[in-house]
Amino acid sequence: MSGISRNGRAVNHTESNLLVDESRDALQSVRRALIELYGGMGADPEAPQEVSKRYGINRNLAWKLSRVINAADPFSTLNHLPGYQGIELAIQAFERAGATGEAIEPVRAAVTRLQEVITDHAGGREHLELTLESMGLFERDTMAESGRELAFRGNSMVWGVQASTRWTATFFGPGGSADTMDMTVVSGIVGFRRLRSTVQWRLQRIRTYNDRGGVLLPETDIEQFEPKAPSDAPQQIREFCSPHTPDLVVHDTPEGREVLLPPGPVGNRGAFDIFTGTILRGLPRYRTDSERTASKATSIMLPVETLIHDVIVHRDIVLPNEIEVALNGFPFGSIDDPRTRGASHALPINEKYVELAGSPPAVSTPAVPRITRFVDRVFNRMNWDGSQFRGRRLQMKYPPMSSVLVAQWPLPERP
Repeated sequence: MSGISRNGRAVNHTESNLLVDESRDALQSVRRALIELYGGMGADPEAPQEVSKRYGINRNLAWKLSRVINAADPFSTLNHLPGYQGIELAIQAFERAGATGEAIEPVRAAVTRLQEVITDHAGGREHLELTLESMGLFERDTMAESGRELAFRGNSMVWGVQASTRWTATFFGPGGSADTMDMTVVSGIVGFRRLRSTVQWRLQRIRTYNDRGGVLLPETDIEQFEPKAPSDAPQQIREFCSPHTPDLVVHDTPEGREVLLPPGPVGNRGAFDIFTGTILRGLPRYRTDSERTASKATSIMLPVETLIHDVIVHRDIVLPNEIEVALNGFPFGSIDDPRTRGASHALPINEKYVELAGSPPAVSTPAVPRITRFVDRVFNRMNWDGSQFRGRRLQMKYPPMSSVLVAQWPLPERP
């Protein structure tokens, strides 16, 4: 695979590996040289205040050097690594305290080598950090400077919409027969607001696919969570929506039924929460020729601050200890067909599912108001005993827009 660099030169995957390897080695060399310098001087990197007082180093600079030395991995040092002038000030302070050239020169040489690597591969430190962040190898400590938050703010400005939280919970419980299970999917958009009054935005499109991309159940087999009022959109759960939620627009398209937000007021006065729910019965509980996995995909189709994805499963339904998770971006079009979820669309993701405490699982979070009541409503609607369920949760800050989060695990063999 090749591409074009900033100077027009062709680059390939091997060169990206070289960037990673040489950057890691250069950063580790800086850390090693600093560790040896501190060790030779009897300076404790765990006590930056003492180092500051003893050697006359600026307190903030001493703290940064301490974080560099004690970093969990080489790339995280970029959050705290001082610039060349800052490190030179520290070196001069140690020289005044009696550090020998044998201890000092490796630090200067390592810093010089790091600058050469940065210039060669990225042209500057900011671009190197952005490149490593895009690869999922570097995460900025200051959220205000993270690439994902900047993308959230930029997409909010460009598209004229944003939301506080995108929440989805998928429940799997016993079906009508020993070979099937029923699934309930409830989801919500919390704090949806327009930044431009003319925006019309697609909030939802629901289709159910099998592993090969075929429609698993026709639309007529998708059961409503609750009876619909004439003004309600399909799957809308009025009980948990904001009182001033606008009437939504419904369009039938070849790709499915779309639910659209109409134009309206901007800012907090026009903000609202909207929740939807669907029930699908008779899904395969065990592995078949056409169905080998259970999965749930959650699309991120608007700028959102927090994504929460819950998987809540009856104890009699097999759920492995680890849920496979993937994040796929779709810069060229539709995200709905699972056959388009190729490796070339994979985005870095470090977040994992963690177990929710207790049975029924403790789902409470300030990001989703009345969420515990909502989950109880699902158990009551499905005639399920909540104490027989356990849950997992994945939470992500500033998920990338135009992407889909996929939770997947293998279906067990029939006993």
